[in-house]
Amino acid sequence: MAIQMIPRTAVKIGLSAARLPLTAAETLLRRQGDEEWPPTLVFEGFEASIKQVVGGLLRDETLVDEGRFTAAKVDRLRHAAELDTIAEQHRAQADAELEERYQADERQRAQAEERARERKAELARKAAADKRKAQANARKAEEAAAQAEAAQEQALNREERRARAKTVSAKQAAAKKERAALTKAESAEATQAALDMSKRSRAS
Repeated sequence: MAIQMIPRTAVKIGLSAARLPLTAAETLLRRQGDEEWPPTLVFEGFEASIKQVVGGLLRDETLVDEGRFTAAKVDRLRHAAELDTIAEQHRAQADAELEERYQADERQRAQAEERARERKAELARKAAADKRKAQANARKAEEAAAQAEAAQEQALNREERRARAKTVSAKQAAAKKERAALTKAESAEATQAALDMSKRSRAS
């Protein structure tokens, strides 16, 4: 057993020496203790293979078992890393879908606001058009009322002129009739005076 420990120790020392650059990188990048870091997994997988191969050659079951244990550990960590990757992908996809829904909601909100603005503007245009139409109708009604009033006044003026003319004609006719009666009366008086004079002449 003591003889087998010599190569086993040499293998471990060699692997530790080979790991020095990785250890330095872990320290520099603050990856100490991060067993799922890909470079760490690669090295530990390499370490597990070396232990199993060398242990098999040396018939060192302890070294083989260490290699198998490390390989199993690497498999678990790789599987965990894969699950983490899948979970991260799912999270990224969920975030993307959430962002897409948010953008869609924003677009819908913007479209709804645009439609509301257009509707408000349309209502304002319609209200202005209705007001202009009502004002035009009011002006037309005022003009029609003024025209009707003017026509009525003209009709009244014509009627008044006709009434005055009729009155004047009636007065003229009455005056003519009165003059005729007066002339007739004067003629009758003259005739009577002539008769009276003739009678007086015959009597004398």
